[in-house]
Amino acid sequence: MKKNFEDIIIFGSGLSAKTMSLVARNAGLSFKLITDKNNSNVPSDDTRSLALSVASKKMLNTLGVNIKTEAVTKMIVIEGGLGDEKIKSKLSFDRELVDEDIAYIAEHSVIEKSIDRVLKLNENEFIKEKVIKIQKEENLSKIILNNNECLLSKALIFTEVLDRDLQNIYKVKYNFFEYGQTAISATLRHSKGHKGHAFQFFQKNGPLALLPMINKRGNNYSSLVWTEKTDNISSLISSKKDLEDSLNNLCSDYLGKISISKGPSSFVLKKLSGVNAVSNGALFVGDALRAMHPMAGQAWNQSLRDIAYIADAFAESEKLGLDLFQCPSISLLDKKRKIESEALINSIGFLNSIYRSDTSLAKGLRRNIMKLADNYKPLKLFLLNEASGGALKRPNLLNGLKPGSNII
Repeated sequence: MKKNFEDIIIFGSGLSAKTMSLVARNAGLSFKLITDKNNSNVPSDDTRSLALSVASKKMLNTLGVNIKTEAVTKMIVIEGGLGDEKIKSKLSFDRELVDEDIAYIAEHSVIEKSIDRVLKLNENEFIKEKVIKIQKEENLSKIILNNNECLLSKALIFTEVLDRDLQNIYKVKYNFFEYGQTAISATLRHSKGHKGHAFQFFQKNGPLALLPMINKRGNNYSSLVWTEKTDNISSLISSKKDLEDSLNNLCSDYLGKISISKGPSSFVLKKLSGVNAVSNGALFVGDALRAMHPMAGQAWNQSLRDIAYIADAFAESEKLGLDLFQCPSISLLDKKRKIESEALINSIGFLNSIYRSDTSLAKGLRRNIMKLADNYKPLKLFLLNEASGGALKRPNLLNGLKPGSNII
């Protein structure tokens, strides 16, 4: 049986796995990326666009990943306001308040291609073989592949949901909660300019978001994320023309005449929290650790925060001679990040629930929350700082600095 030893082994095939690989390479670590997908630098056909926080963009730039994005200069949150429905409450965030852009929008495929361009995985760095077994041997993890190859490493990093066997090995218990909602994503072409403004409309069955995208060949584009009751989705996307008609009826005041340039696609929305980030010689980040409602556009930003802590831990391990799992930043990942992310997930879930409720109490509560947030500057600044990369102290990469912590 052929044996290879790696500093770390990363599991996954998405953006988080590739970013984690880039961080490992920049730290001078040997690694293998175990994936069931082809790493041929051809991005998947994904209709989604992602909102990158200010800190996330700084982090990617520091890693050498430069992505063409559209800056969000204003974020407008509205209850109602679509079609003939009156605006019932409104909250806006303007870049002038913090003297920086609110966020940056890019297509998933553009982000993936930009990371691949820098990462350039060679054939020895990724493995597409099936994992047969993972065993613990003292302080090492032993991975046995179906080609009889054996990999050894002190640290494994999972970026996607573990299968049942791995859940048992690492004592991970996934409890998914389905919101009863499904999100539609599509790229829209429209006649009115978006001016860098993003909109989030809260409706009874779920929010509808319009995110500004880079204009191409003189045409205006925005990304749609429309959350609806799962039972209503099939009728909404059964006909592209019918979906375009619905969007024109609802959104023409904001975008003018609308046509669908790409998509639509849909995905069921689930919540997952409560998983520990550190267990039995393994680290869990991104989708292996949490799932959240897309309402705040924070899912991948949260994954990048996880990775930034691990990047600091790599630097601590090298400078202080510590085992990775003894580093202060791993302790922060395990404790502080759990508090941060669970607070965010539960807050988003709470907002989603009160906007779906028709009770007088819920109506009064959501309008008072909007009014307070719009008029109380300290609260608005806190929300902006949290969305930009975290209101509390951030790891170095999120500040656009080389990985490392204040103790080294």
